[in-house]
Amino acid sequence: MLQAKTVERKEINNHPYLFVNLFFGFFPISFILGTLIVNVHLLLFCCLGIYYLKSKVVTTKFDFSIKIIFLFFLIVFFSTSLSLAKDLYFEGFEDLNLIRFTKSILFFRFFLFLIIIYLLIKFNILHFKYFFLISAFASVLVAFDIIFQYIFGFNIIGLTNPYYAHFNDPSFGELNIKRPDIRNSSFFGDEFIAGGYILRFAFFAIFFTVLIFKNKNYTKFISTVIVICILGAGIFFSGNRMPLISFIFGLLLIFILDLKLKKILFVSLVVLLILFQFIFSSNEAYENAYSSFYGRAKNVMLAPFNITGISKWEKVVEIKNSEGKTVGQKTISFEVPFESTQKRLFLTAIDTWKLNKIFGNGIKSFRVDCHKIGNELSRAEELYPGMKNRLCSTHPHNYYFEILTETGVVGLGIISIIALLFISFLFKNNKFIKQIRVENFILLAAVISLVLETQPFKTSGSLFTTNNTTYLILIASIVLSYKKILKIKIE
Repeated sequence: MLQAKTVERKEINNHPYLFVNLFFGFFPISFILGTLIVNVHLLLFCCLGIYYLKSKVVTTKFDFSIKIIFLFFLIVFFSTSLSLAKDLYFEGFEDLNLIRFTKSILFFRFFLFLIIIYLLIKFNILHFKYFFLISAFASVLVAFDIIFQYIFGFNIIGLTNPYYAHFNDPSFGELNIKRPDIRNSSFFGDEFIAGGYILRFAFFAIFFTVLIFKNKNYTKFISTVIVICILGAGIFFSGNRMPLISFIFGLLLIFILDLKLKKILFVSLVVLLILFQFIFSSNEAYENAYSSFYGRAKNVMLAPFNITGISKWEKVVEIKNSEGKTVGQKTISFEVPFESTQKRLFLTAIDTWKLNKIFGNGIKSFRVDCHKIGNELSRAEELYPGMKNRLCSTHPHNYYFEILTETGVVGLGIISIIALLFISFLFKNNKFIKQIRVENFILLAAVISLVLETQPFKTSGSLFTTNNTTYLILIASIVLSYKKILKIKIE
């Protein structure tokens, strides 16, 4: 009787730990539900973490990695404050500058989020198994839903497929112009980000499948190939082309690591390539979209001084008889020259960085400064024709160019140190990461996901947004906790 009461008391004592683990594990679902839910989820998790940790948040000594990350947050605040002071002196008060300053303060919430996850793991309160499970489930679900939406035109909850983007182009008069759009958005509605979402959690799904059937070779082989193909097809039909390239690159990384999965990966890649080729041969829109992407990527990577490319479009033309009455329609395909958007943004980022090379111009400054220099660039066109190849946007669509323009060489230098620490970690712990255990595969999935998310050659959203920063902190917290995960003795 006494023993039964003791067991029951232990279960009650462990219940709060179960709750915080489940609460943490549901972050992948929050990304599907939207930015507001992510913000609320993050705030509640931080409050819950502080409740469990209490004074440990301020009394624990942190290692060098945590300190250097904090220094980056400090530089973001300092550069924004410096930008605010300069604008107040030269241009007077503007609401936008105060908003940017406030955002630089609120940005520290992500560092608090990192600290809380790190400490919850350090004191054996938080584990990643529920996060592992839900990440795997969510990525496969979204991938399957995209395939379903591609086939039927609507997803499993009835959201329709916005297959064509319709708009009028004044250069073609009143003709209806259709740009071949091969995107499927799944649960994300009008936001075409499903492919990027799948990529972020895809490798958790792959390793989860391997672990489930690790003692059943035949079942493991078939199941893992199916999961990889569902994930790859989901990204493909999402129309998010850069995530597809990153997904294939991630599979190649696993291949190089030699985890005894080479046959699985080889068969998966062959099946995916056959599928893609079949879609290209039967659907011209996909063929045009992906061939156009190849041309753009080649243009950006191999021809830095030539930003001209070709975009494939369609227009619907009415067929009229001799009396002027419409008797039908026909679709005409044609090619339109374009200038590489990414390259123009990168060039604009360099221009804005030159306004303050050391500390940058502060958080969310690119969207402001690119307009400020617009008039100067326009006036310089006659003397410097290349200056016209610029473009304004909310951000430079690349993490590193954004860091450079908004935190300067100091911020980029700090990020470089963090990257070197990460590379050093990979070399030192390579043999431990590859062991087939739940904890090791969670860490390996996080490492590959972090590499794909932060590799410098991809276009990206803004680093200083809720979804992107929250995701990076989630994945980075797993990597930073490698000593606990790998059961390395902490001195």
